[in-house]
Amino acid sequence: MLQNLTIENFAIIDHLTVDFDDGMTVLTGETGAGKSIIIDAVGLLVGGRGSTEFIRYGTDSFHLSGLFFMPALDPAAHALLEEWHIPFTDQQLEIRRDLEKNGRNTIKVNGVALTVASLKRLGRYIVDIHGQNEHQTLMDPKSHLHFLDQYGGEKIAQALLHYQEEYQAYRTLQHQYQAISLDDQASAQRIDLLTFQIDEIEQSQIVVGEEDELLSEREQLQNYQQIVEALTAATEGLMQGSTNAYDLVGTLASSLSHIATLDPKYNQFYQEAESIYYNIEGLSGDIAHALDGLSYDPNRLNAIEDRLALLQNLKRKYGADEAEIIAYVEQARLELNELTHQESRQQELQQAMSKQGKRLKMAARALHEVRVEQAESLSQAVDQQLTELYMQKAHFQVHFEERRHFQNDGKDEVVFYLSTNQGEPFKPLHKIASGGEMSRIMLAMKAIFQQAQGVTAIIFDEVDTGVSGRVAQAIANKMYRISLATQVLCISHLPQVAAMADQQLLIQKQETEGRTRTAVETLDVSGRVEQIARMSAGEIVSAATRAAAEEQLASAALERKQLASAHHAVGERDHHA
Repeated sequence: MLQNLTIENFAIIDHLTVDFDDGMTVLTGETGAGKSIIIDAVGLLVGGRGSTEFIRYGTDSFHLSGLFFMPALDPAAHALLEEWHIPFTDQQLEIRRDLEKNGRNTIKVNGVALTVASLKRLGRYIVDIHGQNEHQTLMDPKSHLHFLDQYGGEKIAQALLHYQEEYQAYRTLQHQYQAISLDDQASAQRIDLLTFQIDEIEQSQIVVGEEDELLSEREQLQNYQQIVEALTAATEGLMQGSTNAYDLVGTLASSLSHIATLDPKYNQFYQEAESIYYNIEGLSGDIAHALDGLSYDPNRLNAIEDRLALLQNLKRKYGADEAEIIAYVEQARLELNELTHQESRQQELQQAMSKQGKRLKMAARALHEVRVEQAESLSQAVDQQLTELYMQKAHFQVHFEERRHFQNDGKDEVVFYLSTNQGEPFKPLHKIASGGEMSRIMLAMKAIFQQAQGVTAIIFDEVDTGVSGRVAQAIANKMYRISLATQVLCISHLPQVAAMADQQLLIQKQETEGRTRTAVETLDVSGRVEQIARMSAGEIVSAATRAAAEEQLASAALERKQLASAHHAVGERDHHA
């Protein structure tokens, strides 16, 4: 339910804070006072389309804030909150929306930023707003199948779940078949391509790590002369030159040997010199051996360049390195095997699809039969609602058509039909003209589907236009019955509706310092008497009209008590059943 609404700089409203109760709240007041503006503000808080035209003249932005208490939030809405990481520990949602003149739109739900599209997805679980000439969800034929399934409850849910399991199994087989069902020419071309690629990679006899080894060997050959010169110079300097390190260190070691016994320190010098002497000898031998092993073969260098070019070409086609190229050829072999055995696999899948298709048809038929059964129950329930609204000759019907193809929710196409008078043909609900008759039809539908919709508040914006007398009272009673399960906010000019409300707000237009502003007053009993009297008699209120208003409020209080008692009795009976 909507607990609190704050509006700043929105249309003719400069600043307004309204607290709402549960049950039924009616907004009354003169035309143009701002009643519908308040509803527009709520609409924006649940994803309505914003416009800078809403910004109050002389200001730069508007601010809207609504606090919603939602202890019975729909599981699908819970899933959205979890997906968007929106906290919901206290069962409350605070929705804030700001729009600036430059078009910047800021939306936050419990402190988490959302887009308008996301807010709209969430808002459909919070408030349902129905205006006099507005096509709402119930008017959209695309939603009728969903409403029927919701009405059918567990009976339809079980049949639908079984159907969806069979449908998904069929779709899996279908996708597998489509994946291998290339036309003959494309299949032949793919086989040729894969055969060529596999042969090309296999003939190359590629080895993981081969490229790094070839690059190293190429570098050795490309720098052969520099290597030979460096190793030769090292050999000369170590042992072969006229003045070489080997002889010099040998002489040094010999000199130190004469004093090695005189002091441990001298002996250490001698030992180190002797070690250097032998290390030079070993190093010189290793260098000489490496030098002897060097050879330059220009043909080998050309062969390496050719091999590296081949590897580069394979990498360009099949992968970033040798491992990826090998992985590619392994996958190509698997695909080639599937294509060469495609015909037999296609036959297997066709047989499986035929068998699964029969199971799917049986599941679709079972689902259809359950839906037809529940549709009859729904038709009776809606007819009963219409009778209570003095439309005894109107009849509701659920029209079924079979889709050409199976879909995830079955093969049924469902559209709600209505005949408003005896002898008239049934017509699609969305094609019936608006007016007082439409108001009652919509109210009957709301009464049936209020729980199926899963919203926590329903707003009626002057849906009672064009009715009076006993029909007006019937509409008032129906709204109150809906409010026993879901918060109802309504704008009305009917005294019957105002009298049935639990809470009545008076919306007034005031002029302050040359500017028009909207004010809201929560009426007490005397205020309600005065306002209902005005709604009945106009500006001039007499003692008689006040007395009539008092009587109407007293009668409405008794009616509310009886309706609430009946509602709770039905609830208890359903619970025990």
